[in-house]
Amino acid sequence: MLRAALMTRPHTVRRATVQQVDAAPDLLKLPVQTPWPGDAGPLITWPVVVTRPFGSEAAQVVRYNLGVYRAQVLGPDRLILRWLAHRGGAAHARSWAKAREPMPVAIALGADPAMLLSAALPLPETVSEITFSGVLRGARAELVPARTVPLLVPANAEIMLEGWVHPDETAPEGPFGDHTGYYNSVESFPVMRISAITHRQDPLYLSTITGRPPDEPSVIGEVFNDLALPVIRAQIPEVRDLWLPPAACSYRMAVVSIDKRYPGQARRVMMALWGMLAQFSYTKMLIVVDADIDARNWDDIAWALATRMDPARDVMVLDNTPMDYLDFASPREGLAGKIGIDATTKIGTETVRDWGQVMTLNPQHEAFAADLLARYSPGAR
Repeated sequence: MLRAALMTRPHTVRRATVQQVDAAPDLLKLPVQTPWPGDAGPLITWPVVVTRPFGSEAAQVVRYNLGVYRAQVLGPDRLILRWLAHRGGAAHARSWAKAREPMPVAIALGADPAMLLSAALPLPETVSEITFSGVLRGARAELVPARTVPLLVPANAEIMLEGWVHPDETAPEGPFGDHTGYYNSVESFPVMRISAITHRQDPLYLSTITGRPPDEPSVIGEVFNDLALPVIRAQIPEVRDLWLPPAACSYRMAVVSIDKRYPGQARRVMMALWGMLAQFSYTKMLIVVDADIDARNWDDIAWALATRMDPARDVMVLDNTPMDYLDFASPREGLAGKIGIDATTKIGTETVRDWGQVMTLNPQHEAFAADLLARYSPGAR
């Protein structure tokens, strides 16, 4: 624990590989692709966008936000940052706009895996992505002062874009093919004016293509699931496992297994998840199961739904809750319903009937069968 604590402290360096070359601020020289035929233009994916709130100092990295927001290239020195209202970058932008001051922004392309994962993880707002990356990496994050903006930036990235977001300067973003499998609608987002581009001597351009899952981001989303689970369990200790099915766009649906101890606990866990992390505000279906159910196995989940859930009693429906505007199923942009399904064993006042007993094998019989297999299966000596 002490070593992990030490790893959270970033180290500021004077020289960095990401600043080996000072290039002209020309985005058109980067190999930014236009992934889908209906896309509005070149789209930067997997950028780590670095911001800080108004009133903070460049050295206060614990107040920084690192987020992965797609960026549409408008020209040699302009791009659009698509950050949704609940994300940290948008919150920082509001603080600078309120003060009527331009906001410094840096974008790391090709950050190291720990920094990239930390920027994309659904971490609580009080947890710094930079410090958390040190725990994942097992080594302190190395930062360097940016050339033209008052920010510390990842020293070992491949390419660094620096610039400013001015209050009220926006442009229509999209449409782009998205992780939902649909093209998103056009909406205005902030414009970033590029003031500098630095990079390694021979930089690699990191990118991906998003589409209907399974795709690369949805597979990486399963890694996020495992990394976020300890953070969730620290807040909701009864959670045993949580699965965000990739086919459900990696966040629209979640299956949670819990150690159930009292009536109504499944509903409390649902409300805790929806309220604890901003990212779960876009999860429109939660299924809660007992600890004996494999929350990542559809057969187990279906059995729990079929035998432990009554639709009239165990379904909770909410209305007019926050939702990603990309969800075309929602009746209004930004607002939609949520459904929680309690597929746990009913205890105490949750039912007036005797509950069935789950069938299990005799442990001695299981051990005997395992011994037979070990002795007589092909390849056994």
